[in-house]
Amino acid sequence: MPHFLSDTYSTLLASNLPDPLELRSKITAPERMKLESMNRFRISLVAACLVLIAGAWPTDQTQAKQPNVVFLLSDDQSWTDYGFMGHPHIQTPNIDQLAKSGLVYERGYVTAPLCRPSLASLATGLYPHQTGIRGNDPMMPTGLNRKTNTKVFASLRKRMTAPLHQQPSFIRSLKDNGYATLQTGKWWEENPLDHGFTDAMTHGDVSRGGRHGDVGLQIGRTTMKPVYDFVDSAVKDEKPFFIWYGVFLPHAPHNAPDRLFNKYKDIAPNEPTARYWANVEWLDEGCGQIIQYLKDKGLYEDTIFVYTCDNGWVQDPNRMNTSIRSKREPVEAGIRTPIIITHPGAVKPQRDSSTLASNIDVAPTILKACGIEPPKEMSGLDLRDPEALRQRNRIFVDVYDHDSDLEQLDDIDNGLQARVVIDGWDKLIVRPSGKELYDLQEDPDDRNNLAAQDADKVERLSNIIDEWLESTPVIGK
Repeated sequence: MPHFLSDTYSTLLASNLPDPLELRSKITAPERMKLESMNRFRISLVAACLVLIAGAWPTDQTQAKQPNVVFLLSDDQSWTDYGFMGHPHIQTPNIDQLAKSGLVYERGYVTAPLCRPSLASLATGLYPHQTGIRGNDPMMPTGLNRKTNTKVFASLRKRMTAPLHQQPSFIRSLKDNGYATLQTGKWWEENPLDHGFTDAMTHGDVSRGGRHGDVGLQIGRTTMKPVYDFVDSAVKDEKPFFIWYGVFLPHAPHNAPDRLFNKYKDIAPNEPTARYWANVEWLDEGCGQIIQYLKDKGLYEDTIFVYTCDNGWVQDPNRMNTSIRSKREPVEAGIRTPIIITHPGAVKPQRDSSTLASNIDVAPTILKACGIEPPKEMSGLDLRDPEALRQRNRIFVDVYDHDSDLEQLDDIDNGLQARVVIDGWDKLIVRPSGKELYDLQEDPDDRNNLAAQDADKVERLSNIIDEWLESTPVIGK
């Protein structure tokens, strides 16, 4: 019996109510009836207290079951390139079904139009200027390059990943609360086991190859077995699980199987585009395989699915690479992505085409959905609460150089390419070279710069960016 329960019981017995055994021989019939009534009251009171206490005391039978979580992460994909987003040719039936059965934010945004800082924001719920994770690679010393000076590059990479150890992480929070956690696919920050994962495909040793994620990049392209084995192991151990499915798709190389390429080669405007479209469907197939496996195991209903992309993409029609005005740029094609939250029976299906969402919202959403309080540093909102997001009504983006000067990480303006605020349908891009203002409702591809026509709005939005920077300090200094 718990200590407090024993104390409560003893207190009741030590009360000044009369003892029926002591008084039985001395009382009249009416008095006896009164005493028996009092005794029944005392017994009822004790029983009621025991029921209330038992209800408050956690047991294996009364504890709510923690949901499983699957984080499906696309890589280098335009926000328009899905069936459910209206693409006329690309087929994504599995992601479409997630969207149909979940909460969809069509106006989702990343914190950075570049892989690594965007992924760091997803893990930490922080902006790139807060995490110190601002570029993909370290700036090499003058005269050296990463391909021929591999030891120098590996040393700088190790130093570059150090800041993430100082940041909050929803992955570590899940692990600390009893979750089995699996990393697959892309992971930039060295050994995933040092960042909250209990299991990992990626070894994280740059000297053994693969700055993106080494052997982890086989997931979705050549195998799904690590995911299936992990799920089976977690079920056997009776643990809730989290899967980071950071599949390296539709990211180049655009080498989807011919059966997929052949579907698009005659309807795409050119071969590079056809191969990119094929990679998008290849991504969708892998997502479908995970979903089906969980359905077959009877785990689908108890699983939260979160889907998003790390940054945008517009295919170069002439070669296997991105076009200008997409990845690495603060334009809509670089920073916008749909965000999907699906939890059968718990999240009401809804399509939201106006509310702003950010990938800093992913970490706190997952934790709250699992009954875990997010670290106080995370400023994102719960994506399951559209009303809370509507009250916020604005999101922000950091854009930095591809390579980071590790000697200048304390300077949040070092390597800065642009900062962005989207306030409702107004968008301000602040570059070192000047400011750009766009009306996204009338100009969804931000082509018509209105800055010269509305100086007051430019000033108001500039002040909002300044206030945001003051309210989001660097973490870990």
